[in-house]
Amino acid sequence: MITDINLDIIKNEKNFKDLFVNASFSTLSLNCNILKGNFFSDSFYYFPITTNNQTFSSLYLRDFNNLSHYYTKKFYDNFNGKKKSLKSFKDVFLLGSNSGNNYYSNLLHFLPRIFFNRQTKIKIAIHRNSSNKYREFLKAILNSLEIEYNFVFLDDDFYSFHNSEFPQFMSINDSIKILKNFFNPKTNPENSKKIYVTREDSSYRKIINEGDIVTHLRENGYRVINPQLYEIEEQIEIFFNAERIISPHGSNLANIIFCKPGTEIFEITPPFTDEEKIFDQRYSKLSMLNNLKYNKIVADTIDVEKHSLLAKKYIHPNVLSKSNYYKNLILKIQDLKKII
Repeated sequence: MITDINLDIIKNEKNFKDLFVNASFSTLSLNCNILKGNFFSDSFYYFPITTNNQTFSSLYLRDFNNLSHYYTKKFYDNFNGKKKSLKSFKDVFLLGSNSGNNYYSNLLHFLPRIFFNRQTKIKIAIHRNSSNKYREFLKAILNSLEIEYNFVFLDDDFYSFHNSEFPQFMSINDSIKILKNFFNPKTNPENSKKIYVTREDSSYRKIINEGDIVTHLRENGYRVINPQLYEIEEQIEIFFNAERIISPHGSNLANIIFCKPGTEIFEITPPFTDEEKIFDQRYSKLSMLNNLKYNKIVADTIDVEKHSLLAKKYIHPNVLSKSNYYKNLILKIQDLKKII
């Protein structure tokens, strides 16, 4: 069966301690444990399994994952029967990226770990679904760090990695510290102080009556921002310069980590269910960590006519039918007028 090794054992027992190298982010006194050697991992949970069937959930658990299935007999029997035939990679830095190209997860879960790489020339494994925009962003970071690189692209599968490195996942708080330490956006008087972030090109949580909403916002000095039209560095600068941000719930709100303290955030959300608490608290938590003034506006929901291919691929049909996360929104004009 698969065995989970806790952090105390990793730190204190030599045979486990030797599986890891420790890298530091010296200017912040942060450390990262990097699994080095031979191991297996999938490209969804990114949860490493050693050749001795051991795992390390204290280092590789992200904020929404349920990893209990890794410790069932069904998983063990299936994994044991297939692991000798898995596609393998050698000499890879397993950075990974979200299988659905979710910006929040790419920015706060995956990306910060690249700053603990200690090599000047690496092969970086990321998911094939990552967007060109995210790849260009990662390339710019690697170039600024003077690291030679090429990409290895992962599909939805389990893989075998040899002589490779797999950095642990950092806490959200530490990830924010790393990103804000590296990025230094400039004050730009041409950027608007009041912005509305549209999700017009998104599959879910679009404001159905956005035409009416935008009319009122523009009359009150708001600039409408569609993140799809901006490179990630440009998005960071826009959020840094804003003083008031109104946006439907969505991953581009991860950019609020670059806002100045005191910036007002107005998040338009669906009425999340109890099972969706992780989404309900996501941006209020980021606001708290960054000393922002957070406000929530709960909008009415409306079913989408057609679910996205990615949602149908990764999300169970029962979840799609019941979840308010996978719906669109209608915002009452009177609720908008209260805040503008």
